[in-house]
Amino acid sequence: MEVTEASFNGTLRTILWLVLAWMALRWFLQYQRNAAARRNAHANAHQNTPSRAKGEVRIENVPPAKRPGDKSGGTIVDADFEEIK
Repeated sequence: MEVTEASFNGTLRTILWLVLAWMALRWFLQYQRNAAARRNAHANAHQNTPSRAKGEVRIENVPPAKRPGDKSGGTIVDADFEEIK
């Protein structure tokens, strides 16, 4: 059986390949995580909110409760405001 000696250049080349593979895997996983986050943010942003310009104000009608004591089915939240003079 023949014994093969490891060369210094071969050892450095192996280490370099392992580092490059680790960096490529890390980059790929980070890209996948960012893509998933963008997909989720995009889906959540356009789920139930119609698009409108920033600062546009609308008044929406809320259907009345069918029975006394029922909460309305709308998603409107009462907001406080401060008057600027």
